[in-house]
Amino acid sequence: MDTDDARGRLARAGLRSAVGGRASVRRFLPDPVPREHVTAMVELAVRAANAGNAQMWRFVAVEDVVIQVAMRQAVDDALDEMAAWPELAGKGNEIKALRAYATFFVDAPLVMAVFGLPYFSRGDEMLLARGLGVEERDRLRARPDLQSIGAAVQLFCIAAHALGYGTCWMTAPVLAAPAIERLLGVEPPAKLVAVVPVGRPAGIVTPTSRLPAGDVLEFR
Repeated sequence: MDTDDARGRLARAGLRSAVGGRASVRRFLPDPVPREHVTAMVELAVRAANAGNAQMWRFVAVEDVVIQVAMRQAVDDALDEMAAWPELAGKGNEIKALRAYATFFVDAPLVMAVFGLPYFSRGDEMLLARGLGVEERDRLRARPDLQSIGAAVQLFCIAAHALGYGTCWMTAPVLAAPAIERLLGVEPPAKLVAVVPVGRPAGIVTPTSRLPAGDVLEFR
């Protein structure tokens, strides 16, 4: 099978369209997202490859506008605190730009908060027994927990696109993780790792360009 044949098979399966057509969306129509659609998205998301089949992800779908606004306020408060740091003196424009990128989720009819649970494998136990610190363990283990949750978020975004919705995978709101966790009643050991606004796109969605496979792929 040559590359064109493989592309054809992906196209017929709908995978190439679902993946290739997805793009980050930051402007949304106010139309509500039916719960059955949200459930379908999560059902696909949890099929993600994950370390040890631990399925360390948890999803909280926030429909309540009052809670969404409170989440935005939590991010604003975190950024206000950062703006007062002496180390960031003169960084007003950067804080302003970060605020815009960290709070637009509030304009979506649904905000999906994604949480992660701890994952500790036999390999982690061995490295810890050796006395390796967190940075060394992360270097040798490459955070399988976050890789697993990232795989689920990607599938969630693809599923949303296939159903006609736009999403944006956001990590900037995690600056306010402790406050958002309290707002949503999520207790340790779960931790906020991403926020994904979901809604019908307001306007035309155009996927951004990507480097060709030949620029990022090597065979040895």
